[in-house]
Amino acid sequence: MRANFKESAKRSVKKKRTLQFTLNVIGILMFIGVLIRWWTVPFAVSNDLQIYYNPDFQMKPSECKEFVAFVLCAASVYFSLVNVYFFLGKTGKKLVYTVLVLLAVFNLYMMLTLLAVATH
Repeated sequence: MRANFKESAKRSVKKKRTLQFTLNVIGILMFIGVLIRWWTVPFAVSNDLQIYYNPDFQMKPSECKEFVAFVLCAASVYFSLVNVYFFLGKTGKKLVYTVLVLLAVFNLYMMLTLLAVATH
């Protein structure tokens, strides 16, 4: 008598961890970390390594709104680029690389503009 081993049809299927999933999780953790800055910046370390609260570093309400708006815009660009890269195949990859090059050029332009304004 031979034993006939068959795989169970009710086998649990683990969710496959993909690069897209990993980049999305990293993005979530990264932007949560950036938002935590809102509460952690007023704390500083003195010369004798004591932690103290410095109210001069606290953001004003208008600065908080601007900071949250910046973080939300940066997060939307990040997640849009990550998901377009994986959903649109070769076209998405070309689009993402084009957007990244344009962002790099814009950042260099803004850096030079701010440097010129600051030195005059």
